[in-house]
Amino acid sequence: MRTLIAVNVALVILPLIAAQNCVRDISVPRLETTTKLVSRTYHCNYDCVFSYTEYVDTSYIDYDSCWLNYEVKQESVCCEGYKQDSLGQCKPICVGCSNGRCTAPNVCSCYAGYQDQMGICVPVCEPECGHGTCVAPGRCSCHEGYVMDAQKGCVPVCDPPCQNGACTGVNTCECFSGFQQVQTDSNVCAPECDLEIADCGNGTCVEPNRCRCAEGFTFEDNRCIAHCDRACTNGNCTSPNTCSCNAGYTNNPADPGECIPFCDGGCQNGSCVAPNTCECLGGFEQSNHDANLCEPSCDPKFVDPRKGECIAPNVLDCSAGYVLEYSSISGRTFCKRAQ
Repeated sequence: MRTLIAVNVALVILPLIAAQNCVRDISVPRLETTTKLVSRTYHCNYDCVFSYTEYVDTSYIDYDSCWLNYEVKQESVCCEGYKQDSLGQCKPICVGCSNGRCTAPNVCSCYAGYQDQMGICVPVCEPECGHGTCVAPGRCSCHEGYVMDAQKGCVPVCDPPCQNGACTGVNTCECFSGFQQVQTDSNVCAPECDLEIADCGNGTCVEPNRCRCAEGFTFEDNRCIAHCDRACTNGNCTSPNTCSCNAGYTNNPADPGECIPFCDGGCQNGSCVAPNTCECLGGFEQSNHDANLCEPSCDPKFVDPRKGECIAPNVLDCSAGYVLEYSSISGRTFCKRAQ
């Protein structure tokens, strides 16, 4: 009778002999059997009359015996941290190695454009996103109010755009040097002109410390001044082609760019040649009691003013009771008593 005995396989892993392949001892059970021939000997008790005879039967009985034995064999297996793929090759095992290649147990070599952060391959963005998230190599998902800039990453948006300034935050402008923020519009930076450098009182500040003068004005001596085509004699050019006259002078009605002297009350029978100074016409002379009055003059060579009044150059108006006469001897006109 054969008896089979079930046994467990004992595994013994040997030290690592390659990067991912190991060998192990395996105890393989083997059933050992033997056969033993046993002769059957018995005694004859009644066939032998006078003797006790031992009778030997030449037929034998086969006794089979078996026992379990082991033999040690070696086989190649994947080392710890490796597993066999469909091609029978030992490959390293990594947990969560996306965007990379598992090069050793739990060692992930990231693909180009990715970098390792605490065992995870994350995309790399250059420049850094800043106000956003790097969702793929070189591609940012910017936060609300920001847009992607190839040179700066996620930059703020100003709507409308900043004029003469930089957008430093969502709808926040920082003016460039030489500009200042307009109070009524936070996204507009207007040029600034220093009054000591560029006084644009009669113009517009168009660039830092640079004026664009209004029509009729020119930039001189750090400011916009009025321009007169002719120089303002006896006055100052205070508006285009208009003079502000000095004291004692007034604008010529026919030409506001000309200042002419002014005489109080006007000059009768003469011309105002200086403030309150009259120049009498020919045949007239200045009155002794009124500087602005030119009285007619009668030359004694031609007129005898006695008994009359000089009413025009060398013209007599005789007093009552007198008449005008001419003396051929003296060559003068005179007044004589009427007959």
